[in-house]
Amino acid sequence: MTGTSPTRTAALWTLAALAATANLVTSLAHAGLAANLTTGLITLAALTALGARHQRGRRERA
Repeated sequence: MTGTSPTRTAALWTLAALAATANLVTSLAHAGLAANLTTGLITLAALTALGARHQRGRRERA
């Protein structure tokens, strides 16, 4: 199985969406800085992993 399996990609998209939503909620609720940073970093990590998977998939197809 390659590193770009559809199940893992879907899981990363789900994580990114949930973390982005949580980040929005913590921002609107004026939650603490730690909560905002945590949800923001999780969102960033998930989107970075998706970008890396996309690039890896492009290189494997070429």
